[in-house]
Amino acid sequence: MARMYGVRQGAIAANLLPDAEAEVQEKRRSLPGSFRLYLLGTLIIVLFASGMATGFDLAFRMNYALLILIGISWVWSRWGFERISARVSRPVKEVSVGDRITESIVLTNRGGLPKSWVEVEDKTDIPGVKIAEVVSLPSLISFREFSIDFTVQQRGEFSLGPLVIKSADPFGLFPHEAEQADRQNLMVFPRVTEIPDFAVPSALVTGDTARRRHSYVLSPEVASVRDYDSGDSISRIHWRSTARTGKLMVKTFDQGRSNEMWVILDQQAGLSIGEGANSTDEIAATITASTIDKYLSLQLPVGFSGVGSRSLLTRPDRGGGQRLEIIRHIARSRPEGTRPVFSLIAEIERDIGRGSSLVVVTASPDGDWVDALGALQKRGVYTVAVVMDRQTWDPDDISESPRARLIAHGVKTYVVRQGMSAAAALSEPEFQGAFHRSQAVGEASR
Repeated sequence: MARMYGVRQGAIAANLLPDAEAEVQEKRRSLPGSFRLYLLGTLIIVLFASGMATGFDLAFRMNYALLILIGISWVWSRWGFERISARVSRPVKEVSVGDRITESIVLTNRGGLPKSWVEVEDKTDIPGVKIAEVVSLPSLISFREFSIDFTVQQRGEFSLGPLVIKSADPFGLFPHEAEQADRQNLMVFPRVTEIPDFAVPSALVTGDTARRRHSYVLSPEVASVRDYDSGDSISRIHWRSTARTGKLMVKTFDQGRSNEMWVILDQQAGLSIGEGANSTDEIAATITASTIDKYLSLQLPVGFSGVGSRSLLTRPDRGGGQRLEIIRHIARSRPEGTRPVFSLIAEIERDIGRGSSLVVVTASPDGDWVDALGALQKRGVYTVAVVMDRQTWDPDDISESPRARLIAHGVKTYVVRQGMSAAAALSEPEFQGAFHRSQAVGEASR
């Protein structure tokens, strides 16, 4: 369930921005001569010296031929390249990890000499992506239209452009380059996938098979109305039903889901393992974004706390604005935070009420944050820990896993191992017996 935030996902190649098309008309420059040119220059000097020393007429004739060749190559490269232009149609400004993006480029020769090869490259800082193509313009007036596809595998803020075209004469002696000055920013949101309903108590989950029960406190979920009983608050009277039936009727409230949800993304510096799309930080971002998306789409108020290269603390709320603010933060923030996850839990501890849910996504080893989650669990907060198994990314990592103590505290614990999808990692929580068995197997295999 990959979602686009602020744009429709199907519009990646179709909705082109007005400033995404431009002709390459400025910043043309000649590049330093190729190795072949220097080799020919050396040969000319050797032939000239040989002819002068020996009077050998063929040496002078060869010199003339080489000089004519260099002159023709210079004119060919200069005249032909000045009449080449290009237009690029770039994608929309916001995509998600895993999206396939298409750029359309039109290369035109407007009366210049034919070109056996023209290299077109759209410069970008997207990791692992090179947007380049080599084409030919075989006639005096011709054009080539082609598309370049690539897939983004890592979230973040990147740039596309400038568009650079390179070419040379048929002998490759005088290369030239033209650069389009415009750049375009590209926001890559974290991947959002379908995940199980893992972060609220099963007894409170809505749906055909969920058990719903009435609440003794006010909540936004009105279930039905009933006759007034002595002691009912006046604020619970349903006046429309009272007017219709002629007797006092009061509202009953459905406990529905938990009161609200908090999600913490741990991005403390030095804890992320792996590189790029396979890093623990990228996997944690996918799980966090998918969790935010799932429960906001179910109209549960969701709050977020995260401190990386950027910080964000937003109180539980519903709606698309809340989703977009959190997802944008996750896309931009890198694992460079100065605050441990314990500090993030302590900061929101007073705002988490009984019956609420708290989800912590972290690669932190065992520490004080485990005891903090255990204390919240005893207070009636439904706590969930999604822990990156550091040793599956780095077998030499000797930090102590928090799994055993989390489970002992009664915290629902999910362990994410390298290569697992978000859905698979969140499909089955860890439990004490399985943990001890896996620990025993690991010790036996040593």
